[in-house]
Amino acid sequence: MFSPEGIFGSPHRSLRVTSVYLLCTSSPPYCSIPPEWLFSFLSYPHLVLGDFNLHDPLADPCRSLSEREFTISACYLDVAFDVRYHLLM
Repeated sequence: MFSPEGIFGSPHRSLRVTSVYLLCTSSPPYCSIPPEWLFSFLSYPHLVLGDFNLHDPLADPCRSLSEREFTISACYLDVAFDVRYHLLM
């Protein structure tokens, strides 16, 4: 998306929107799209939406997670936080 006047009143004139549906796999990285591909650092806003098929205590604190579920989701959250993404759940 591009707007010469800026987007949502900000100085940014570009916005990337990515829609994702992650498929679980039986071998590493255990999801069809690696976290580095989803959460890249951009000089303009980037909105990532979708069904990540990930389970993490941040999203569902009452759910009992397996070690595998926790490990897989932690990779995505770590990369997202490292490049300053914000999670909305």
